[in-house]
Amino acid sequence: MTANDRFFQTKQAAAVLKHGILARYPTVFTTMTSVGRVDGRVVYLDGYAGPGRYEPEGDAAEGEPGSPLIAIRTAETVKTWKRTLHCVFVERNRTYADNLRTVLAEDAGPGLSYEVLDGDVQGHVDHVLSVAGSSPLFAFLDPFGTALPYAELRHTLLGRDTRLITEVLLNFNVHMVGRIGGYLTGDEEDEETTGGRSATLARMDAFLGGPWWQDEFRNARLSNDEGSAARAAMHIVEQFRRKVHDDTGFQSFAVPIRRRPHHNPLFVMLLFYRHAAAPYMFNESVSKANEEWRHHQHNIETAELLESLNDEQPNLFDVDDEGYTARYLEERVDKAERKLEEEWITLIAENIRHHVKSGPLPVEARLTDIHGTTLGLARPMHLTRAWDRLAEEGVVERRLPDKKLRMRRQTIYPVSR
Repeated sequence: MTANDRFFQTKQAAAVLKHGILARYPTVFTTMTSVGRVDGRVVYLDGYAGPGRYEPEGDAAEGEPGSPLIAIRTAETVKTWKRTLHCVFVERNRTYADNLRTVLAEDAGPGLSYEVLDGDVQGHVDHVLSVAGSSPLFAFLDPFGTALPYAELRHTLLGRDTRLITEVLLNFNVHMVGRIGGYLTGDEEDEETTGGRSATLARMDAFLGGPWWQDEFRNARLSNDEGSAARAAMHIVEQFRRKVHDDTGFQSFAVPIRRRPHHNPLFVMLLFYRHAAAPYMFNESVSKANEEWRHHQHNIETAELLESLNDEQPNLFDVDDEGYTARYLEERVDKAERKLEEEWITLIAENIRHHVKSGPLPVEARLTDIHGTTLGLARPMHLTRAWDRLAEEGVVERRLPDKKLRMRRQTIYPVSR
C-alpha cells in the first residue's frame, strides 16, 4: 500500500479545511464569472482527482466525498441558476479513475456535464484549454507530492489570454519541501540512493521553476534551531508566490493548513487570481471553512478527552455523565469562538485606525491592509462591527446604508475634522 492509498483510506483533519473551501468558493467563482455570458458556462479542472470517495469509517455505508463529488455538487447547485459547470477530472491511477467513474455514475444528477480522463494532468492540459475556449476556467491542483511542472503551469493555465478569466487553486505541500530540503542540509537521512535523491531534487526543481529554491532553503535553514526547517519551507512558499507574480502577473492568496492548531502548516492552499474581487470573495469562503475546521478539531479533542475520562476514575469533573461533560466542553468552545471574534474585530479596527490616517480605504483594494493577520479568519460580519465601532468613536464615517452596495464596493473614509 502506497502513502497515496493510505491518504484515501480516511479523511484527514487537514482535508476538512480544504474541502470547506472547495464546497464554497467554486460556487462563488462560477456565479460571478458567468454573469453576462449567454451560455453561463464555466470549466472546472481537478487535476489529481482520486477515487471520488474516501474509504468508509466505522459502520458507515460509504466514505466521505472527495473533491470530485464536491465539484459535482457545485455543478448541481449552479445548474438551478441556469449556469453550467463542466468538470474535467484527471486521475493517473487507473484503479482510482475507474472507481471515480462508478462513483459519479451513481451520485451525479441528470444533465450534468463532466468527463474523467486517465493519465497525468500534464498530458491533458491542452485538451482542457481547448474545452474551456473563452469560458472562465477554475483549476484545482492537489497532488500527492509535486504538481504540474512550473514551466507547464506558467505557459498553459497561467498563460491564458489576460482577457480570459482564470484562477488556479494549488495545494502546496510545505511538509514535502521541508523533507526534500533536508537532502540539501543533511537533516534528512533515509535509505534512498544518491541517484534517487538527485531525481527527487530534480522533480522539485521542475515544480518550483528551477534550482533557485535550493540556496534559498539552505540560507533560511542556517539558524538550525527547532522549527527552522518549517520556516525555511514557508520561505520557499513566499518566494514561489513572488516568482509566479513576477512571471505571470497573477496575485495570490495563501491559506495555511495544519493538522492541529499551533502546529506548523502541512500545506498552503494558494489561490492565483487576477480579478480584484477574488481575494474578498475567497476570504469569506476561507473564513467559513476555517470555522468548520475549528469545530472539527473540537470534536476530535472532545472524543479524546471523553475516552480518557472513561479510562480514569475519578474523572476530571467527578461525574459519570458523558453528556454533561460534552455540553461543558461545547460551552467552552463557544466562549473561545466569541473571544476569537472579539480579538479579530479589535485587530481590524486598529488596522483601519492606522491606515485611514493616510486617506480613504477602498475595502476591495485594501483588504489585506484592513484585515492584516485576520485574513482568512475574519469575514465581512467582523469588518462591519469594527467599522461601526470606529464610526461610534468618531474616527471614520458611517457605512452607506444601501444594502445593494456590497461591502467590498464601499470605501472607509476618515471623519473630516
